[in-house]
Amino acid sequence: MQVFEVKTLIDITQTGQTKFKSHDKLLINQQANWNTFLQVLSMRINPLFVDKPQAETIDTSEEFGSDYKEGSEHKVWTFKFTSERDGAVTESLLQEDFDLIPVIKGLTETIINNNDVFRTRDVQARNIVFKLVDNVAFDD
Repeated sequence: MQVFEVKTLIDITQTGQTKFKSHDKLLINQQANWNTFLQVLSMRINPLFVDKPQAETIDTSEEFGSDYKEGSEHKVWTFKFTSERDGAVTESLLQEDFDLIPVIKGLTETIINNNDVFRTRDVQARNIVFKLVDNVAFDD
């Protein structure tokens, strides 16, 4: 089974709130970013989530774009997912699918985001990374 880990500097908190359930614009916009992420991912696979996105402040000097190295600690949303079918997606395909997808910025991020998009390929502005963390074969 392939398990991918996602790390992003964009607030994709899964709040479950919509404009029909809440008047809190922050919660609605956080959910909108999560919905965008889920919709892009779902164009290629039926994702199965190992956990919900969890935010924590960590050192970002290694994985993200060079724009986010100064200070080196930022709020990062991290979670894992898998698919019903192994091989249906790769890190490269995820990078291709997510690059330049619009997002709502200015939520609870700690970065200065000059883009209103996910960036996967720009060495300076990369704000989301995908990593294959487990590839376990099951015997039938």
